[in-house]
Amino acid sequence: MSDRPRASRLRLPPLAGQALTVAGAGAGGAAVAALGVPAGWLSGAMFATAVMAALRVAAPLSTPLRWLAMVFSGVAIGSAVTPAMIKSVAAYPLSIGLMSLSVAVSTGVCSSLLARVRGWSRATAFFASVPGALSYVFSVAATMENVDVSRIAVVQVLRVFLLMGFAPLLATESGVASANAITPYLNDPPATLLALLALGAATGFLLERLRVAGGMLFGGMLASGVAHAMAWAPGRPPPSIAMFAQILIGAWVGARFIGFDWGLFARSTFAAVGSFVVAIVIAAGFSYGAAVWLHAPFAQTLLAFSPGGLEAMTLLAFAMGIDPLFVGAHHLARFFLISATLPLALKIWMRAGAERPAVSARADG
Repeated sequence: MSDRPRASRLRLPPLAGQALTVAGAGAGGAAVAALGVPAGWLSGAMFATAVMAALRVAAPLSTPLRWLAMVFSGVAIGSAVTPAMIKSVAAYPLSIGLMSLSVAVSTGVCSSLLARVRGWSRATAFFASVPGALSYVFSVAATMENVDVSRIAVVQVLRVFLLMGFAPLLATESGVASANAITPYLNDPPATLLALLALGAATGFLLERLRVAGGMLFGGMLASGVAHAMAWAPGRPPPSIAMFAQILIGAWVGARFIGFDWGLFARSTFAAVGSFVVAIVIAAGFSYGAAVWLHAPFAQTLLAFSPGGLEAMTLLAFAMGIDPLFVGAHHLARFFLISATLPLALKIWMRAGAERPAVSARADG
């Protein structure tokens, strides 16, 4: 990713540029959803925005618009809370333990592979291999010498992009997820919906101030989940709310390609795709073990263990009819795990590299 993203070809005012981006994302989501692709509104919006970014006609979403997407998503996800979901919380510690082991193995294996690629320092390889907590990873990496943040961005962003594109297909093939998971329900009255959005926004803002990862998303989930679990809200938000949230989240993820150094992207594709394949194979292996051990659907544990973004993967689970509380809890736990252990893990990794000669192999490809 370049240090200074190139300006949009259209040179539109910020609000007009964002409106165009969201409109393009909506068109892409509608097209893909019409094909019956699982979570089509989400993945279609993401792909369309990435294409617009490559053509330099996309604009980054502002923080208020991103927060709006998070609150809408959280309220929609929370409306799916059931007593069965709440009872399943007892199994979370076991699967989170397996997920934590998966994160350690994935980071170690991918770091070792990337460190062997010509031009990749050990520190760059390590930060590119951490599966999650992107904002924290970037903030730490940017303070270190001999770290190529552009290479890290290529690997990390491409991994989330590929994961959101392929995870729905993998989960659907497992026979659990549905391509048309969003089905009509009794809609919440407009006054109830507005109250949930307002309460979710207030709770989310408080969590953001407390620096909780995905605070706006979990604020909406908490407000809506409690209201629906206690039968204070009689139904679900209209399906259009979930679809709009998917479009905004897809646009937000796709907008990460704005200002990408496409030359570096091409040179790093081999390393980025290779590390993605290794990471997803490791995650799939551990998630299958968790599914067998806990008698849980494989699609559910796969999304929970996959190295994707917290907000995007939780909404993806909801859009596919998979327990979003389970998936969201695991990705939140992943964020706190990485935040708490990253400095120590980096120190161990760099010390191990200092004890043996550096290995330089093939080019990026």
